[in-house]
Amino acid sequence: MVVFDTNVLLNLYRFAPAARSELLSAFERLGDRVFVPHQVALEFHRNRFDVIADNHAAYQAALDAISTHETSITQELKDKIRHLSNRVALPEKEREHLISVASKTFEPMSKALDQLRASHGIDDPIADDPILDRLEDILSGKVGKPFDPESETEALAEAARRNTEKIPPGFKDAPKHGDFFAWKQTLNEAKRRANKLLVFVTGDVKEDWYLRVKGKTVCARPELAAEAISQADTRLILMRTESFLRYAATYLNASVSEDTIRQAQKLPDRDPWQLSRLLNTRDRLRDQAVVTERDVAIRREIMLAAEDSLTQAMEDYHRAKREGEDTTSIREAIEMHENNLHNALQELTGSQYQLDRIRQDLARVNQSSQLQESAEVESPYQKKAGESPAVLLTERELRVLAAMAQGLTNHEIADRLFLSSQSVGLHIRNILAKLGVRSRIEAIRLFVAHHGFGDSIDGTEAI
Repeated sequence: MVVFDTNVLLNLYRFAPAARSELLSAFERLGDRVFVPHQVALEFHRNRFDVIADNHAAYQAALDAISTHETSITQELKDKIRHLSNRVALPEKEREHLISVASKTFEPMSKALDQLRASHGIDDPIADDPILDRLEDILSGKVGKPFDPESETEALAEAARRNTEKIPPGFKDAPKHGDFFAWKQTLNEAKRRANKLLVFVTGDVKEDWYLRVKGKTVCARPELAAEAISQADTRLILMRTESFLRYAATYLNASVSEDTIRQAQKLPDRDPWQLSRLLNTRDRLRDQAVVTERDVAIRREIMLAAEDSLTQAMEDYHRAKREGEDTTSIREAIEMHENNLHNALQELTGSQYQLDRIRQDLARVNQSSQLQESAEVESPYQKKAGESPAVLLTERELRVLAAMAQGLTNHEIADRLFLSSQSVGLHIRNILAKLGVRSRIEAIRLFVAHHGFGDSIDGTEAI
């Protein structure tokens, strides 16, 4: 049985058309193995309009940015063209031509962005929705039923208890209960179908779904895997959308391009582990802004100096002409100063545009870092070595130990981690020695007792 979380379905609206079509085709190839909990379908319909509106807002923000730059830069260019016309007696026809060219500088960019928005798909919540139409066809008869009133009351009480005791999934979203409802309905369906394998595809990477060790995602939370076995007698595999697409290409013979997988990796996924990267980016942009501001100030001084030089040369020309002096050298000087002014204006415009881009990027990063900051969680593994035996293990050993915790044999671990059986045996002996235990069970117990949270590993799915 393959279950898709709400964020996976909503991300269909964020995919480019070709990538979206490939993901939907992969859904179709699963046939009756697909199941969508009622809670997932409910949250999908509740949030679908917001995602569509977000898409529209994102494109509109880009168009507004173009418009803002177009207004300021075009006006500055027009002013300089008129100034040049007054200084060098530029014919009116040539002046108007230059102004017309300046006015149309940003037009191709705006048209290209409009075309991209039109091709991306839905950006109007009240328009016809072919994405929803196709999804309804694929999921027809595959959406679960809601809880009956008695079961819902019991589930609400259980969700509140689990949130209080920080039992996964969903405690990071407390007091909400959506994740637990979706999980409970998934287990009920897996038990009804008597499936031995449960694949849960989600974009949620918080620690109430994933076990994270020394800053790395290792697998699904052991509590979830244990609950899947005890409640539904099924083995849980938790994976991201990009991992599902790779497996769909391999085992379902689905047509999936690398570009689609790259898009899946870049989609929003409520990842609370981006804060340090965002802060690093913010610091880098701040440094760039300081340097570029200095560059703009210098280039503005150069342009003003060029204007003054041209003005002085023009005054010298008119004086020499009135007094009957030879103006050849002065005309040459005027031509040189005009070229200098033109070049200085171009360089100033380029630097100012670059500064505006940096400031826009910085504003977006500042907003994102503020949203992410509340999700930052301290890792229990970020302790001194003596406080947690697991910090003594390498990343590879941690992966092996996590697979052991899922009940995999040495051969299954070797297949999962692309190792030889001999290498797995060697890793297990090293794990037991480092942790000072005698058996696999003792190692697993110690591992689960000292788990922690952090960033994902190499885009590999968690088990």
